[in-house]
Amino acid sequence: MNSSVIVVGGCYVEDCSFPRSTIYRGSGMRAASILTGFGSDVTLWTVTGPGLADDFTDIAKRKGVKLESTSGSADIWFRYRHPLAKPDVYPAVVSAASYPDEVAADRALVFGMLEGRPKVLAKRVVYDPQDGFRARPFGENGSTAEELLIIASLSEGRALTAEEVPEKVARALLATGRCIGAIIKCGPQGALIATAADQQWIRPFPSKRVWKIGSGDVFSAAFAHAWLQEGMAILDAAWLASRVVAEYVGTRAESFAPECLKRIREEAKAAANKTTTVARSIPDSGIYLAGPFFTTNQQWLVDEARFALREMGFKVFSPIHEIGEGPPEIVAPADIFALENSKLVFALLNGLDAGTLFEVGYARALGIPVVGLAEAVDERSLTMLLGSGCAVSDDFATSIYTACWQLMGDV
Repeated sequence: MNSSVIVVGGCYVEDCSFPRSTIYRGSGMRAASILTGFGSDVTLWTVTGPGLADDFTDIAKRKGVKLESTSGSADIWFRYRHPLAKPDVYPAVVSAASYPDEVAADRALVFGMLEGRPKVLAKRVVYDPQDGFRARPFGENGSTAEELLIIASLSEGRALTAEEVPEKVARALLATGRCIGAIIKCGPQGALIATAADQQWIRPFPSKRVWKIGSGDVFSAAFAHAWLQEGMAILDAAWLASRVVAEYVGTRAESFAPECLKRIREEAKAAANKTTTVARSIPDSGIYLAGPFFTTNQQWLVDEARFALREMGFKVFSPIHEIGEGPPEIVAPADIFALENSKLVFALLNGLDAGTLFEVGYARALGIPVVGLAEAVDERSLTMLLGSGCAVSDDFATSIYTACWQLMGDV
């Protein structure tokens, strides 16, 4: 196996408010770190701003990455309120970089970049467009590949093709250029793996914790290693990438001890029998969102949880949104009716609001599962919830994903 691979991607600072974290990565450096963790010989083509060039040079040396860096006009920061939030990007306007050379390679992993990416001429390419609805085609800047595989979120796929459903997005991508495969990531439903021969679906692997920032970069890097360098079939490489992502979001690890990597490979291989030809459907019965909404911060958290769950594709009943405020004899029966017809309760437990605790107890009495978020609650106050089978986390992203996995039957 030839271990040499080119990575093209950004080097950015990722700052998160809760859980508190500041890390110097970006898609390019993170993917390069994952690939060196697999034992690859990696050259990273990137852009570094004037204040952070030395930092990223030091990181590359520690990770064993050869750095080919072009000077950028500014240091770029991504600031997240939490790992599921849309980040604020600083500066808001990023100048396009000027690259002195095109990048030639046998094997390349290429990401979309805020500064614009260099022209890549390669035999085999894995392309991750990044940037959501602003995603751009691989060949737009003159880049070429003899064999191209595209990994995109559904929003990125829609931007690239103007199609809406995953299957049509994949077919449209396969009809462009030298694209021989497309992977469309669809949140809790898993990912669609499409080639000219067939379309198949894989599932995500649940984890006890979820650090979502960078998970897409890790999927692309792990897939690139398996497909470009190990020569694995596209479907098998996708299963391995999904399992590597679970390890990353649960531990934030970028390299794995031999015994851990062996376990990852075994579990990915064993999961292959869960491949399906159609997507798993999102349950029709939805999520009851229990939580106080009497202050600005309480309402903000309700809104944030509702948005995150709906973004995953689930139906959400939020009492303040669906019923509103009113006399108890009107509000309470309406809320209870909705709770009784829900498949899961997602409870915001900060402050241990009396109404929320009532809804949790009512749900457990009916056998309805409860997933709770308790960011700053003494565990002794959660005794009855934990003892009655509620899944309670102190982390927003973890609790959201736990609810999604439970609804989809993954836990």
